[in-house]
Amino acid sequence: MNCHGLDGRSAGADIPHLAGQRLEYLQLALKEYRSGARPHAALQQLFSQLDEAQLANVAAYYAGLPRIAPAAPVTTADLEKARDAAKSVCASCHGDDGNAPQAGVPNLAGQHRDYLIAAMQAYKEGRRKHPVMDAQFSQIDTLGMQHLAAYYAAQPARPLARKPSGDVAQGERLSAGCGTCHGLKGHTLNAETPALAGQDPQYLLAALKAYRDGSRAHAEMREMLAAVKESDLVHIAAFYAVQTPSAEPVKAALTATEWAERCDRCHGPAATPANMVVPYIEAQPRSYLARVLRAYRDGHRHQSAMHAMGMPLTDADIEAIADYYAALPPR
Repeated sequence: MNCHGLDGRSAGADIPHLAGQRLEYLQLALKEYRSGARPHAALQQLFSQLDEAQLANVAAYYAGLPRIAPAAPVTTADLEKARDAAKSVCASCHGDDGNAPQAGVPNLAGQHRDYLIAAMQAYKEGRRKHPVMDAQFSQIDTLGMQHLAAYYAAQPARPLARKPSGDVAQGERLSAGCGTCHGLKGHTLNAETPALAGQDPQYLLAALKAYRDGSRAHAEMREMLAAVKESDLVHIAAFYAVQTPSAEPVKAALTATEWAERCDRCHGPAATPANMVVPYIEAQPRSYLARVLRAYRDGHRHQSAMHAMGMPLTDADIEAIADYYAALPPR
C-alpha cells in the first residue's frame, strides 16, 4: 500500500500502477521478487513472508481493481516549445547552429548525440561544475535535453576560422594515445566519446587541464594527462582544432507510433504471444516505463526478448515510447 496504494495507483512517477494488471503477470512478478530473480531488497523481504496462497491473493486483489486512467498526454507542441526554449538559451554562447562564435566555448554542431546528452546530464546533476551551465540545465528536463542534443548533432560543423597557438605537428605526435577513444584525427565512432576534430582550441585546452587536475572527474583521462606539460597540452589542442570536422550521420528516428507497432506484437490488444506472460503497459506512469525500458536495454533487467528489442533504442526513443503508452487509455 505504501508504494502502490490500496487502489493500485502508484505513489511515485517511477513506480508502476498495479490496478487491473494481468493476473498471470502479477503472479509471476511477485514470485520473481520473492526469489530474488528480480532484484529489489524491500520487495524480496516483504514477499518472503508470504506463502503461495497469500501471493495469489495479493495478485488477485490488484488484478481485480479498475485500471488507472492516464495522466494528461505530452503533446508535440509541448516538446517543440521545450526544444525551442532550450535552443534559445544555448544559442547566445554556442551559436544558433552549434558553431560557437567566440573563443573558449565548445562547438556543439555535429557532436555525438549521446555524448551531448551525457554532458548535459552531468551539468544538471552537478558532476560537472560551471555557474552558467548549472543554472541553465536546472530548468531543462530530460526530454528537452534529448531534443536539443538531436538538433545540434544534426548541424554541420564548420572548420576553425582562426589559427590556434601551438605546434600542430608536435600535437599530432603527442596525441597518439588519444586516438584509442577519440579516433583518427578526432573523428570518433563511439557515440559516448566526444569528437575533437575542429573543436575550439581554447576550450580543448581548458578541458584537458580540467581532466588533468581532476576538476572534471574521469579516471582514465586524469591518468593519461597526469605527466603532460601544459605546453604540450597546447600543442594537442592545436592539432585537433585544425582537423576538418565531419557531421555525425543522424538517422531519421522512428516515431512513437512506429515503435508501438513493434511493442504491440506482444503488448497490444490483439497480441496472443505463446508461452509469454506480459503486462499491460497502457496508462502506466511514463517515468516508470522509461526506467524499465532503460533497464532492459542496458542489461540491468534480464529478459532476452526485451533486451534484444531495447538494444537499438536511444534515450530519445525510450522517452517517446514512454510518452505514447502513458497517454493511452487503459483497457
